[in-house]
Amino acid sequence: MVRIRSAHFILVSLLVYLLAIAGYVYYQYQQTYQTKLAQIDQQLINAVKAVPYLLGEQYHDNISGPQHISRTDYLKLAKKLSLYAKDLKLQYVYSMIQVDGKVHFTSSSYTEDDLLRGQLNYFYDYYPEATDANKAAFASITPVFEESVDQFGHFRSVLIPYQSANGTTYLAGADITITDMDQWLMASMQQSILSGSVFFGLALILALSYATFLRRTLTTDRSSGQRNALALEAHLRHEAGNLSQLAVLQVNNLDEVSHLYGALIAEQAMSHFIQKLQLHFGRSYRLYRLSFEKLAIRRVAAVSDTEMHDKLKSFDFTQAVLNDPYLLFTVTLGVALSPRAVVLENAMLAVNTARLQQQSLVVYSDNLLALKQHLHTNIKMAKEVREAIGHEQIVPYFQPVVQISTGEIFQYECLARILRSDGSILTPGQFLSIVNRSHLDSELTKMMFIKSASQFATSDVSWSINVTCRDLLDYDLQQFFLDYLQHYPKPQRVYFELAEAGVLPEFDRCRDAIAALQKAGAKVLLDDFGVASGVGMADLLQLHVDGLKIHGSLVELITTDPDAQLFIEHISSFAKQTQLLIIAEMVESKQSLDALERCGLKYAQGYYFGPAAPVPLRYYDNGGRSN
Repeated sequence: MVRIRSAHFILVSLLVYLLAIAGYVYYQYQQTYQTKLAQIDQQLINAVKAVPYLLGEQYHDNISGPQHISRTDYLKLAKKLSLYAKDLKLQYVYSMIQVDGKVHFTSSSYTEDDLLRGQLNYFYDYYPEATDANKAAFASITPVFEESVDQFGHFRSVLIPYQSANGTTYLAGADITITDMDQWLMASMQQSILSGSVFFGLALILALSYATFLRRTLTTDRSSGQRNALALEAHLRHEAGNLSQLAVLQVNNLDEVSHLYGALIAEQAMSHFIQKLQLHFGRSYRLYRLSFEKLAIRRVAAVSDTEMHDKLKSFDFTQAVLNDPYLLFTVTLGVALSPRAVVLENAMLAVNTARLQQQSLVVYSDNLLALKQHLHTNIKMAKEVREAIGHEQIVPYFQPVVQISTGEIFQYECLARILRSDGSILTPGQFLSIVNRSHLDSELTKMMFIKSASQFATSDVSWSINVTCRDLLDYDLQQFFLDYLQHYPKPQRVYFELAEAGVLPEFDRCRDAIAALQKAGAKVLLDDFGVASGVGMADLLQLHVDGLKIHGSLVELITTDPDAQLFIEHISSFAKQTQLLIIAEMVESKQSLDALERCGLKYAQGYYFGPAAPVPLRYYDNGGRSN
C-alpha cells in the first residue's frame, strides 16, 4: 500500500512539474511576444504618422480621379517614400482612398525587387486584395492592425485614418516583415524551457518539503491557534452522514474591546472565552475561529438533535471573560441542523437574522427560506451581470428626443440593456442596484459609451449616456472619456446626462469634472431635475451645465397640477434667459405634450414618441407613431 501511494505521489508530482514548465514557457512566450509586438506596433505608428507630411498636407485635397498627379511627379514621390521605408526597415509605406466601396492607392513605396520586376503601384491603382479590416479602417477612429502571411513572408500592417481638407477620409499605412520575429521567439522559447526546467525542479523540491507545514498553517487561525474556516469546510466535506449540526457565535462587542483596550487584550479575552466554551462543550464538539469576531461549534459525536441547543442555553454568557480589566462579551447565536453542504450557510443566515432582529439566538428553519432564496437570487443576478459585462452582452437601446414643433429627432438617449443567453432582455430596473452594490458601475458605463459612440460615429445626430457623480469622479473613467473624445470625430454631438442625485455633496469636484468634459468638446445635461435633491437655479449657474432634463414626475402632473405647470414655465423661462437646453422626460400623452409646448419647451422624450429600441428610429410623425 505504501509503495502504491508513493508511486501515485511521484506521478502527481511529475505531472505538476511538467504542467508548471509548460505554463511557464507559455507565459514567457506570450510576454515576450506581446512585448516585441508592442515595439513593432509603436514603430509602425511612428512611421505612419510621418506619411501625411512626406506627401504634403494638401496632397489628398480634391482628388477626383487617376489624373490628379502626373506619372513623373508620382514616381518622384514614390522614390521618396521608398527611401523613407528603407531607412526605417519597413517593407512598404503607402496611402489609400476608398471610392464606391473599392480601395485605391494614392501613394506607395516600392522595394528593389518590385523595381526589377516592374511591379510598382501607381497612383489610383485598384487594390483588389483589400480585406474587411482594411475597408473598416476608413470608419475607425483608432489605428487598425493586421497580420498576413504569403509566399513572401509574415507581415504586420497598420492603417491610420486621416481627413483631408475637403472631408475625404484616407488611410496612411505601413507594412513590416516579422519573419525574423518568429525565429527570435522560437529561440527565446527554447531558452525558457531550459531555465524553467531548472527553476521548477528546485521549486518542486522546496514545495514538497513545505507542503505538510503549509497544510497545518492554512487550517489554523494565527491569533488563537484554533482551527479556522478552511478546516471547518474540509471537515464538513469528509463528515459521515448527510446532516450536520453547527452553531455560529458572534461576539458583538469584540471590536469595541479592541478599540478601547487594544488588540492584545481583545485576543486574550477571546482565548479565555474559547477555553471556557471548550470546557463546557467537551469532546463531542469542535470549535473553529471563522473570523475576528465569529466562532463555529460543530457536533462531531452522535448526540441528540437538541443537545447543542441545550448546551448553548446552559452556558453562562454573563460571566466575565477577563477580570483585569473586567470584561463581558455580548453574543449572538445562530444554529442549524442541515445537509452538510449548506449547514454553514444556514447557520450564518441564522446568526445574521438574530442580529437584525436583536435576538440572542435563532435556529434555522423553513421560515428563513424566503430570505435565503432572495440572497441567492441577488448572488445569481450579480454573477449574471458580471458575466454580461465580461462577455460584452451589454447592449444599448435608443430612445429619441423629439423637437415638439416639427417632430424631428434631435437626439437619442442610449439606455443599457443586458442580452441574456436565452434571448431575453434585462432592463436597468432589474440589474442596476446589483451593479451599484457590486461596484461594476464604471465597467458598465465604459461599455455603454464605447458601443454608443460606435453606433453614431458617422452620424450627425446627437446622443447621450447616463452617468453619475461617482462616475465623473472616478479618475480612470474620467481619463477614458477624455482620451476617447480626443479622437472621436464629432465630440460636440456627445451628451453626458448627469444624475442630479449626488451632485451637491461633491459640488466642486463635479463642477471641475463637467468643465473637463466640456473642454474636450462634449456637453453635459443635468438629469432628473426637479426632484428633492436640492439642486437649485443658482447651483445650475455655478455648475455651467449645457442643459437639463425635467424629471418625469413633474411632467406627469403638468395637466392636473397648476403648481407643476407654473414650475415648468419658470424652468423654461430660466433656460431661455441662460441659453440652457431643456428636455422634458416621460411624455406619454398628447395632452402633456401640448401643455409642455404652451410652457415654452422645445424638446421632449417619452413613450408617446416610442419606447427605447435596439435600433435608432429614423423619424417620428406628429400622429404619435414611430418609424
